[in-house]
Amino acid sequence: MKKLLIILAVTTFIACNKSNDTIDAFYLGSGLEFSISNANNEDLLNPENPNKIDTESIRIFYVINGEKVNVYNPNLTNSRNFLVFKHENEYRIGITLNHTETSEKPITYIQWNEGDTDTVEVVYNRTSNSVMQNIIWLNGEQVWEIGSNTVDPYFKLIK
Repeated sequence: MKKLLIILAVTTFIACNKSNDTIDAFYLGSGLEFSISNANNEDLLNPENPNKIDTESIRIFYVINGEKVNVYNPNLTNSRNFLVFKHENEYRIGITLNHTETSEKPITYIQWNEGDTDTVEVVYNRTSNSVMQNIIWLNGEQVWEIGSNTVDPYFKLIK
């Protein structure tokens, strides 16, 4: 019996090795939120607005290895890498941006409809455990930088 207790105690000490208690985590910060209105300040993402943007027409494209790729992941809840949601008194669209490592400034195209596309470029800070947006450009104009007055990347579009 004494030998059994010693074996159990040794096994317990070996199983509680600190290196097994460490959880490796990875942080991916590659999202951008927009609110979209027209010149009359109508919320174009509001589903009750008769002039709303048809979200079924929105397509997200990533430039990967020089090729424009339509983003579609049928196994995900948000298969086209965007989500429209209500935020306080307005609707917003959250978009997962291209974060490929094959480019220093990955490009995402947001095609709102056949005739209207916006271009988003991002420079990321990368570590072994994270990918975080550092600077974001919309149609060639810098619209956000880490450490600016907003924590999360957000921009209001006028269409």
